[in-house]
Amino acid sequence: MREVFAYPDFRKLFFSNLFSGFGQGMTMIGIAWYLVEKTGSAQLLGSTMFTSALLMFFIGPYIGTLIDRFSRKKMLLFENLMGFTVLGILAIWGFWGTYSEWMLILIYLVTTFMYQIHYPTQSALVQESYEPRHYGSINSLLEIEGQTASVLSGGLAGILLQYYGLHVVLIFNACTYLFAFSLLSTMKYTFSLEGEARANKGVSWLTQLGQSWTYIREKRGFLIFGIAAFMPFIVVMATNLLKPVYINQTLKADVITFSLAEMTYAIGAVAAGLLILVLVQKLGEFQAMVGNILLFAMAMVSMVALPYGWALIAAYTFYGWCNASVRLIRQSLYMSMVPRHMMGRVMSFFNSIGMMMRLILIGFFTLLIDHTGAGTGYLILAGLLLLAAVGVVGTMRFLLIDAERAKEVAPK
Repeated sequence: MREVFAYPDFRKLFFSNLFSGFGQGMTMIGIAWYLVEKTGSAQLLGSTMFTSALLMFFIGPYIGTLIDRFSRKKMLLFENLMGFTVLGILAIWGFWGTYSEWMLILIYLVTTFMYQIHYPTQSALVQESYEPRHYGSINSLLEIEGQTASVLSGGLAGILLQYYGLHVVLIFNACTYLFAFSLLSTMKYTFSLEGEARANKGVSWLTQLGQSWTYIREKRGFLIFGIAAFMPFIVVMATNLLKPVYINQTLKADVITFSLAEMTYAIGAVAAGLLILVLVQKLGEFQAMVGNILLFAMAMVSMVALPYGWALIAAYTFYGWCNASVRLIRQSLYMSMVPRHMMGRVMSFFNSIGMMMRLILIGFFTLLIDHTGAGTGYLILAGLLLLAAVGVVGTMRFLLIDAERAKEVAPK
């Protein structure tokens, strides 16, 4: 990791993400809490999340083609400039007026859209700019950065929301996007896939999307593995609906418990970023991935069995560790086996599948949890994690073989 962090351009990527992620995390905590507290129900938050997932399901594949067609640096700059503009305007409004429900929903949608751009673009940029031997270290460092931002945002968000209000959080977030934009703009970067992008200039985005589907379909076990390995992340996204309802209605706790759970989740994920490479070296990628998915399910069932604030906070430490560990193993595997000119489309394809599954879960939970409680939703998610572990067991070995072959032919 020390060798990678010595690169000035990587440090710029690292710190720009740290600041923008810090602000974004505070905003998402604030919006989720405000939507539940404002209505006393999960309906508005659930409907917002459902609408967001529906839009991203249709937009996601198109974003993937843009990532493979244009400079990845320009895509990240656009994302940060958009965040600064939208949140800056809405933050200024909050100093003189009250936030309507449509404003809160708009903030949520914009933040989700930026997320949909950011992570596939970042993965494609890292794969394009660095040698395969650095992928594991880079992914771990970026995970540490992202979750450190979540720790900071979880710690500060509860205080600012409790004593100052959402508008202060938004102005802070807008400033972090401006800082990230300024730092990224000085990063040296060459779009090395310009030839492939020029060749695809006249090809429709639907055709390019079809190329990614053909690639995924021809790789034995890739589709099932991609969905199964993405399941911990889908589960975490679904808990964004369940968590504020569970805390507010089942535990009868306040926003401080909510932000503490965000902090402990991030602490677990930071630990994964620091230790997962060692764990993979000792156990192997396969054992580490399956073990963490099973641990995730066990932690979720234990939390529901112990309906106390401290149990939720402790459980979210495991959620952070397990989700981050699975994501890091999955991401390094994809970077090793997926061709660089296909990376954006492949990542966005699985993101869109994930969005479709989130749509189903969010719609179902929105109708369910006001009647049964959020604990039932957590148990359903634990069952899906067990199914995901079965999917990984049946398919991952084929992809590991492909990754080894790709490393053998990769330029040194």
